Amino acid sequence: MYILVVILLLISGYSVFFIHQFINIIFKGYAPLVSTDKGTITTIIEALDIKKDPIVYELGCGQAKFLKTVEQLFPSTKLIGIENLTIIFLLNRLKLGLSDSKIKLILADFFKVNLKEADIIYCYLNNETMKCLGDKFKQESKKGTQIISRSFPIPQFSPERVITIKNKTVYFYQI
Repeated sequence: MYILVVILLLISGYSVFFIHQFINIIFKGYAPLVSTDKGTITTIIEALDIKKDPIVYELGCGQAKFLKTVEQLFPSTKLIGIENLTIIFLLNRLKLGLSDSKIKLILADFFKVNLKEADIIYCYLNNETMKCLGDKFKQESKKGTQIISRSFPIPQFSPERVITIKNKTVYFYQI
Protein backbone atom coordinates (compact mmCIF):
# COMPACT_ATOMS: atom_id res chain seq x y z
CA MET A 1 0.00 0.00 0.00
CA TYR A 2 2.83 2.42 0.92
CA ILE A 3 4.55 1.83 -2.43
CA LEU A 4 1.31 2.54 -4.30
CA VAL A 5 0.89 5.86 -2.47
CA VAL A 6 4.50 6.85 -3.29
CA ILE A 7 4.02 5.92 -6.95
CA LEU A 8 0.79 7.93 -7.15
CA LEU A 9 2.50 10.93 -5.52
CA LEU A 10 5.38 10.73 -7.99
CA ILE A 11 3.03 10.46 -10.95
CA SER A 12 0.98 13.38 -9.62
CA GLY A 13 4.14 15.46 -9.10
CA TYR A 14 5.43 14.77 -12.58
CA SER A 15 2.00 15.51 -14.07
CA VAL A 16 1.80 18.87 -12.30
CA PHE A 17 5.35 19.69 -13.43
CA PHE A 18 4.68 18.86 -17.09
CA ILE A 19 1.34 20.69 -17.13
CA HIS A 20 3.06 23.72 -15.59
CA GLN A 21 5.85 23.48 -18.20
CA PHE A 22 3.30 23.23 -21.01
CA ILE A 23 1.41 26.30 -19.79
CA ASN A 24 4.63 28.30 -19.36
CA ILE A 25 5.93 27.40 -22.81
CA ILE A 26 2.69 27.76 -24.79
CA PHE A 27 1.00 30.67 -23.03
CA LYS A 28 3.81 32.63 -21.36
CA GLY A 29 6.58 32.16 -23.94
CA TYR A 30 9.06 30.63 -21.49
CA ALA A 31 11.89 28.46 -22.73
CA PRO A 32 11.52 24.72 -22.10
CA LEU A 33 13.65 23.09 -19.45
CA VAL A 34 16.51 21.78 -21.57
CA SER A 35 20.00 21.36 -20.13
CA THR A 36 23.35 21.83 -21.80
CA ASP A 37 25.79 18.94 -21.48
CA LYS A 38 28.98 19.40 -19.47
CA GLY A 39 31.29 19.03 -22.48
CA THR A 40 29.57 21.88 -24.29
CA ILE A 41 29.64 24.03 -21.17
CA THR A 42 33.36 23.36 -20.68
CA THR A 43 34.04 24.37 -24.32
CA ILE A 44 32.05 27.58 -23.83
CA ILE A 45 33.94 28.44 -20.64
CA GLU A 46 37.28 27.80 -22.34
CA ALA A 47 36.26 30.23 -25.10
CA LEU A 48 35.53 33.01 -22.58
CA ASP A 49 37.90 35.70 -21.45
CA ILE A 50 37.55 35.07 -17.73
CA LYS A 51 39.23 37.61 -15.54
CA LYS A 52 39.92 37.24 -11.84
CA ASP A 53 36.82 36.67 -9.70
CA PRO A 54 34.05 37.60 -12.15
CA ILE A 55 30.37 37.76 -11.19
CA VAL A 56 28.57 35.15 -13.28
CA TYR A 57 24.81 34.94 -13.85
CA GLU A 58 22.87 32.10 -15.43
CA LEU A 59 19.40 33.21 -16.52
CA GLY A 60 16.79 30.48 -16.40
CA CYS A 61 19.40 28.37 -14.66
CA GLY A 62 17.37 25.15 -14.29
CA GLN A 63 19.89 22.75 -12.74
CA ALA A 64 22.59 25.47 -12.83
CA LYS A 65 24.96 23.24 -14.83
CA PHE A 66 26.80 26.22 -16.29
CA LEU A 67 27.36 27.73 -12.83
CA LYS A 68 28.42 24.38 -11.35
CA THR A 69 31.06 23.96 -14.06
CA VAL A 70 32.34 27.53 -13.59
CA GLU A 71 32.51 26.88 -9.83
CA GLN A 72 34.66 23.78 -10.39
CA LEU A 73 37.07 25.66 -12.66
CA PHE A 74 37.06 29.03 -10.84
CA PRO A 75 36.21 28.42 -7.17
CA SER A 76 36.47 32.07 -6.08
CA THR A 77 33.87 33.28 -8.58
CA LYS A 78 30.57 34.81 -7.43
CA LEU A 79 27.80 32.72 -9.01
CA ILE A 80 24.12 33.65 -9.28
CA GLY A 81 21.38 31.54 -10.85
CA ILE A 82 17.97 32.96 -11.62
CA GLU A 83 15.07 30.50 -11.98
CA ASN A 84 11.35 31.22 -12.06
CA LEU A 85 9.96 27.69 -11.82
CA THR A 86 9.40 26.99 -8.14
CA ILE A 87 9.77 23.21 -8.25
CA ILE A 88 13.03 23.39 -10.24
CA PHE A 89 14.32 26.10 -7.91
CA LEU A 90 13.51 24.04 -4.78
CA LEU A 91 15.01 20.83 -6.15
CA ASN A 92 18.17 22.62 -7.23
CA ARG A 93 18.43 24.45 -3.92
CA LEU A 94 18.16 21.14 -2.09
CA LYS A 95 20.90 19.59 -4.26
CA LEU A 96 23.19 22.58 -3.81
CA GLY A 97 22.48 22.64 -0.07
CA LEU A 98 23.74 19.07 0.20
CA SER A 99 27.03 20.07 -1.41
CA ASP A 100 29.60 22.72 -0.57
CA SER A 101 28.44 24.89 -3.45
CA LYS A 102 28.39 28.64 -3.01
CA ILE A 103 26.02 29.22 -5.93
CA LYS A 104 23.32 31.69 -4.96
CA LEU A 105 19.94 30.79 -6.40
CA ILE A 106 17.21 33.36 -6.77
CA LEU A 107 13.58 32.43 -7.37
CA ALA A 108 12.47 35.25 -9.64
CA ASP A 109 11.58 36.40 -13.11
CA PHE A 110 14.98 37.39 -14.52
CA PHE A 111 13.38 40.37 -16.24
CA LYS A 112 12.81 41.78 -12.74
CA VAL A 113 16.38 41.17 -11.51
CA ASN A 114 18.93 43.92 -12.09
CA LEU A 115 21.97 42.57 -13.93
CA LYS A 116 24.22 45.61 -13.52
CA GLU A 117 26.87 43.78 -11.47
CA ALA A 118 27.24 40.86 -13.91
CA ASP A 119 30.56 40.33 -15.66
CA ILE A 120 29.36 37.20 -17.49
CA ILE A 121 25.78 36.21 -18.33
CA TYR A 122 24.88 32.78 -19.74
CA CYS A 123 21.51 32.05 -21.39
CA TYR A 124 19.94 29.06 -23.10
CA LEU A 125 16.43 30.36 -23.68
CA ASN A 126 14.48 31.03 -26.92
CA ASN A 127 14.26 33.62 -29.71
CA GLU A 128 11.49 35.75 -28.23
CA THR A 129 13.11 35.83 -24.79
CA MET A 130 16.50 36.76 -26.21
CA LYS A 131 14.89 39.62 -28.17
CA CYS A 132 13.37 40.98 -24.94
CA LEU A 133 16.61 40.42 -23.03
CA GLY A 134 18.53 42.42 -25.62
CA ASP A 135 16.75 45.57 -24.46
CA LYS A 136 17.39 44.67 -20.82
CA PHE A 137 21.09 44.08 -21.53
CA LYS A 138 21.32 47.48 -23.25
CA GLN A 139 19.88 49.19 -20.17
CA GLU A 140 21.59 47.31 -17.36
CA SER A 141 24.85 45.74 -18.50
CA LYS A 142 28.07 47.52 -17.72
CA LYS A 143 30.82 48.01 -20.29
CA GLY A 144 32.79 44.79 -20.73
CA THR A 145 29.99 42.40 -19.73
CA GLN A 146 30.26 39.14 -21.66
CA ILE A 147 26.97 37.55 -22.72
CA ILE A 148 26.80 34.00 -24.01
CA SER A 149 23.66 32.66 -25.67
CA ARG A 150 23.36 29.06 -26.69
CA SER A 151 21.41 28.55 -29.92
CA PHE A 152 19.54 31.87 -29.96
CA PRO A 153 21.06 35.20 -31.05
CA ILE A 154 20.33 38.57 -29.49
CA PRO A 155 18.93 40.58 -32.42
CA GLN A 156 19.95 43.98 -30.98
CA PHE A 157 23.64 43.05 -30.95
CA SER A 158 26.22 41.68 -33.34
CA PRO A 159 28.08 38.74 -31.85
CA GLU A 160 31.77 39.20 -31.22
CA ARG A 161 32.25 35.52 -31.99
CA VAL A 162 30.08 32.57 -33.04
CA ILE A 163 31.16 28.97 -32.56
CA THR A 164 29.51 25.63 -33.23
CA ILE A 165 29.68 22.91 -30.60
CA LYS A 166 28.03 19.55 -31.28
CA ASN A 167 25.92 21.07 -34.08
CA LYS A 168 24.68 23.87 -31.80
CA THR A 169 25.53 27.52 -32.33
CA VAL A 170 26.86 29.57 -29.42
CA TYR A 171 26.88 33.37 -29.62
CA PHE A 172 29.40 35.46 -27.68
CA TYR A 173 28.71 39.16 -27.11
CA GLN A 174 30.58 41.86 -25.26
CA ILE A 175 28.82 45.02 -24.19
